[in-house]
Amino acid sequence: HSRDQIGLDKKAQIRRACINVAKNPIILGILAGLLFNVLHLTMPTIPMKAITYMSNTATPLALLNVGASFHLSDAIRKFRPAMVASTIKLVILPAVFFPAALYLGFRQSELVAILIMLGSPTTISSYIMAKNMHNDGVLTASIVVATTLLASVTLTGWIFLLRTLGWI
Repeated sequence: HSRDQIGLDKKAQIRRACINVAKNPIILGILAGLLFNVLHLTMPTIPMKAITYMSNTATPLALLNVGASFHLSDAIRKFRPAMVASTIKLVILPAVFFPAALYLGFRQSELVAILIMLGSPTTISSYIMAKNMHNDGVLTASIVVATTLLASVTLTGWIFLLRTLGWI
């Protein structure tokens, strides 16, 4: 490959990635919701009820999908990167951003909200996005499972620490 060909390949990859992001159902849903909000539109009752019913089942169905497609042998091969990602999500992010939040004056319920945003399990939507974008679904599923299992311990630990220090 010549330099020009490599540059074109990179541009094509970037363009394809941007198109995939723009076609992402989560992004499209957010944009549709913003459009309704900006135009002050209200959703008719019947479609709203149908959407509510679907949204109530989306997360359990997605978790069922992860569980059904989860193979322990595949997950074991991804154990190390899954644990690194889980540690970053549940321990390192809160440890890095709590001092900044405290410096900015956040306390009590505000600090709990920050903890929930930073230290909660990885969302199931990341697995769906990884699968839809033909990325590493096994690693993503492993991270979702690991953070879901470990968050009960880490969140309890963070709450204990924040209470002991008198910040919540």
